[in-house]
Amino acid sequence: MISVDLSRVAIDNLASYCRENGVRNITTVQMSAMDLDELGEVDFVFGSMILHHIEPFAEFAVHLRTALRPGGKGFFWENNARSRLMIWCRDHLVGRFWIPKFGDTDEFPLTLDEIDELHKHFEVEVEYPELLLFRMIPFYLFRSHLVWPFGVLDRICYRYPTIRQHGYRQYICLR
Repeated sequence: MISVDLSRVAIDNLASYCRENGVRNITTVQMSAMDLDELGEVDFVFGSMILHHIEPFAEFAVHLRTALRPGGKGFFWENNARSRLMIWCRDHLVGRFWIPKFGDTDEFPLTLDEIDELHKHFEVEVEYPELLLFRMIPFYLFRSHLVWPFGVLDRICYRYPTIRQHGYRQYICLR
């Protein structure tokens, strides 16, 4: 198994964890995900909150297709830019007034255009494991107080697929 990260700190932390816990089947490599295909063909690629950082995305999709051998699969846990309301709040409220901003200025949730780009190279399935929409309100506005009532709203609304797809979290499955 190979773990790739651009961050030297992340690679060093994983290597240290593996040493301390007797994990011997993970090789750590510091490199850009854009260069993934340089490692040769692989059976499976997993990414957690990485796709929305990669640009140019269309070029990355080509490298990812080259890296996955025929029959290989990919699984990515990502944020989601489908909710216009969330994006409006992100663009106009977060980082202003008393509302904290997390992340950097270059980062933007994964867009439908980027998912469409993946469709050019893969069979793509998008899943929404939970609805994280209303719980964003107490996270940003109330310093994580009052999460419970907003969580109830998320659980109720998750039952409706048209609402579910607007949540913040999504799984991107590639074949």
